[in-house]
Amino acid sequence: MTDAVLPEAPAERSILGWAIRSPLAYALILLLGLALFLPGFTTLPAVDRDEARFAQSSRQMLESRDFLHIRFQDDARLKKPVGIYWLEAAATALAGGEDASNPVWTYRLPSLIGALGAMLVTLWIGRRWFGAEAGFLGAAILGTCLLLGYEARQAKTDAFLLLTILVAIGELAAAWIPGPAGSALPRYRWVTFWAAIGIGILIKGPIILFVVGLTAATLAIIDRGVGWLRRLRPWPGIAIAAAIALPWLIAITIATKGAFLTESVGADMASKLAGAQESHGAPPGSYLALLPVTFWPGSLFALLAIPWIWRNRRDRAVLFCLAWVVPAWLVLEFVPTKLPHYVLPLYPALALLAGAALADRLARPAPGSRLTSGAWAALILWALIGLALGVVLIVAAPLGDHRPSIRGILAGLAILGLATGVAWLMRRGERLRAAAAMFVGAALIWGLVFGAALPALEAPWIAPRLKEALFEALPTGHGPIFIAGYAEPSATVAFGTATKFGSGSDAADFLTTHPDGIAIVEADQKGAFYSRLGDAAATLQKIVTVDGYNYAKGKRVSLAIYRKAGA
Repeated sequence: MTDAVLPEAPAERSILGWAIRSPLAYALILLLGLALFLPGFTTLPAVDRDEARFAQSSRQMLESRDFLHIRFQDDARLKKPVGIYWLEAAATALAGGEDASNPVWTYRLPSLIGALGAMLVTLWIGRRWFGAEAGFLGAAILGTCLLLGYEARQAKTDAFLLLTILVAIGELAAAWIPGPAGSALPRYRWVTFWAAIGIGILIKGPIILFVVGLTAATLAIIDRGVGWLRRLRPWPGIAIAAAIALPWLIAITIATKGAFLTESVGADMASKLAGAQESHGAPPGSYLALLPVTFWPGSLFALLAIPWIWRNRRDRAVLFCLAWVVPAWLVLEFVPTKLPHYVLPLYPALALLAGAALADRLARPAPGSRLTSGAWAALILWALIGLALGVVLIVAAPLGDHRPSIRGILAGLAILGLATGVAWLMRRGERLRAAAAMFVGAALIWGLVFGAALPALEAPWIAPRLKEALFEALPTGHGPIFIAGYAEPSATVAFGTATKFGSGSDAADFLTTHPDGIAIVEADQKGAFYSRLGDAAATLQKIVTVDGYNYAKGKRVSLAIYRKAGA
């Protein structure tokens, strides 16, 4: 099935086309990535719950100078290795410390570096195996996708893990794609491969081994042999990976008397494989069903690439990408626990295939102007998803605020405009202009969504608003803080490691023992709070009440800030 398009001027005849084919392509991709990822990076408050836990644990490393143990307040965090915490702590230290206006953003720097690096490595892989135009288009498509844009703004493991996986995948491709007669890899190439493996293990345990190992196993089946793996020098390479990953793993295993391995492998990983952990279950096929949304807007070219991929399925570069995507995707579909970011390491392969298909069609346009029925179906599906995203954003713009959000409405209209404009260009057969419009439009859309609409909301950002309200009421300072009924990790990020949590009764006892203290009490705990205080309640001063929407639990909350009168 071939999509017929109007002939377009080859990209290489323009100045931009020349830049894409030159080393300047890396600078262009870097600029595009910054335009896509920077809006909202420093202004979005800490997101509950994972990001806030990672950032707070990294903060405590800096505070305690203990870079072996991972703790969230007094609790040990034994589910993930230490790599990302080291990176976040180092990034914050190099940035000069936290920003008082939004203390979480410095901990996001490794994720930003990971996302930008992922685009650059995707460009490098694509240029080498599919051509300059395909590499550029694939890297740009990857950068525009919703899922990567979100992870680039989160102080978590996944964006930086993606970078380590891509580096390893790139070197794996260098070993396999040339075929049995290929030359030996230079030393720095196989050293890079194994160093990426070691760092990836230190970031998120065996996930990198799952993706890269399953890809290598599939390639070995395709070639009916593993001789090509010798180019990666397994024995000295394994020693390199072990030298990176094992010292901390051994030290933390000894320090915790085996609790780290029991918790991370025996509890966390095993529970995800055995059942839906923390209510994050979904049936097989869920990732495929969500792909047009989480990969949007680049999902259009991924859908249109399917016939091209089938026609070129025997090409070694295409085969490599399929070996990268298909086996791991099938395994993840049947793992009971599902979260959207689990398939992120497979998205660069989809982006490369989409970029290669698009570049091939631009270089060799078919005569005529009519799209095939399959291309029409993909275009309509993609446009409907864009329209739905725009409508959802417009409707949800006043999330919990009970008032319209002009910025949210503008972002929704921008999504509607992009979906309509790209669909119109594709209908005319102008694929190159459609791709350019998509890249520029995505930067505008995600800038409005992450940089304007979301930070402007009030109801979801409860902890920062509590902190701001307390500062406005007591600008000269206050005593220690106890929060009753609202125990989201973002509150610890906002108020600091010493913040205490518990029930309303505990909050009353806290004020009794800390006369200069502050009690923040959620409405559900108000009765227990006053009951425990008894006659002492007459000495209370209510400073302010903050209402909001706890999106982690899906309910509205109301929190009052108290202190003892005269404190």
